[in-house]
Amino acid sequence: MKTKFFVLVALAMLAMLAFAAVAQATVSQTTIDAIIADIADGTLDGDWTAEEIRAAIAYLQNDPTGEHYSDYAGELEDYLASLQDPGTQSGELAFTGAPLLLLLAGGAGLVGGGFALRRRH
Repeated sequence: MKTKFFVLVALAMLAMLAFAAVAQATVSQTTIDAIIADIADGTLDGDWTAEEIRAAIAYLQNDPTGEHYSDYAGELEDYLASLQDPGTQSGELAFTGAPLLLLLAGGAGLVGGGFALRRRH
């Protein structure tokens, strides 16, 4: 049982690594290295596309030394967020609880309707 579990975990890890490599394959490693060298002084001076910056962020998040010893990924994410117009930023609204209240009210209505139908018979 444990052997099957470990084999499945190993296969899942290999599949995850394979898909990560394919997702990052559209931008060359030299471009990613150039972006990292560009952000090393704290400002991004080059003319990089959003796709190239996302690839550099993904590379830095998968690189243990880059993730622990620098905040280049955070700086690149901030730069990527600044490229968007203020009106076009997407995100989620704060949770207000209204959907939960609607679900509870609907459930109470169904339970009440069930009791009313049961008493009629």
